[in-house]
Amino acid sequence: MTFPCHRAGRNQGFSALELILVLLVASIVLAVALPSFKTMGSSTQVRTAKNALILGLQRARAEALSTGRNVVLCPSSDQHSCRNDSDWSEGWLLYRDDNRNGRFDPVEQLLLSQKLDPRLIGIRSNTGRRQITYRNLGESAGANASFVICSRRDPHFGGQVIIANSGRVRSLGFAPLETCATI
Repeated sequence: MTFPCHRAGRNQGFSALELILVLLVASIVLAVALPSFKTMGSSTQVRTAKNALILGLQRARAEALSTGRNVVLCPSSDQHSCRNDSDWSEGWLLYRDDNRNGRFDPVEQLLLSQKLDPRLIGIRSNTGRRQITYRNLGESAGANASFVICSRRDPHFGGQVIIANSGRVRSLGFAPLETCATI
């Protein structure tokens, strides 16, 4: 068995010119790809928040249908109480409203607590709907509700979630740019 011999004086590494060329090509590829990664991140954050909201609404409807009780989804800043406005950017609570007073009381069962980072995502519901209540037949109490979800890093990325009076939820993959600019 013979082993290849290296000749004395022959260097097996990279030359300085080859290393500089590799670094130059890598920096060009990175400069082109970096904006795409930021765009992908904003798009993913909006899609994730939208899907979490839809999941919460579907769970609220299913719980109301299965238990025959009112179930409420409300915005929350601290994951212990409901906010009294239409800003859902910090998250929400899902609870069974056994006494039907529209408030989360300590004796009521908390079904879900969702926390979001408001520095990344902005979510607003239409002004008249500060909470979503599902009744025993699965319908949503009150008028139709809509949510606008926007990336705070790039207002070009947004989505919408719309709830019909029947309780059905649908989503859109865009949000009005003028709305996202103000959220």
